[in-house]
Amino acid sequence: MEIITRVETVATIRRVLSPRTCHAVLPNGKEIFGTIQKELPDFPLAEGSSVRVRMHVCDFSYGEMMGAV
Repeated sequence: MEIITRVETVATIRRVLSPRTCHAVLPNGKEIFGTIQKELPDFPLAEGSSVRVRMHVCDFSYGEMMGAV
């Protein structure tokens, strides 16, 4: 049996903090801190846009942004 350690969902960007970080909102209304990892190329962050987010199952306070939807 495989133990799942990460989940993916879609979040909406609420506030852009820098070219690689933002505050985003999950579908349930929880606000998270989103980051683009160094291994991924930059993609445009814009308030109100949707992004794919990967989060660790033990900590839903931040997510790794994987790309725009």
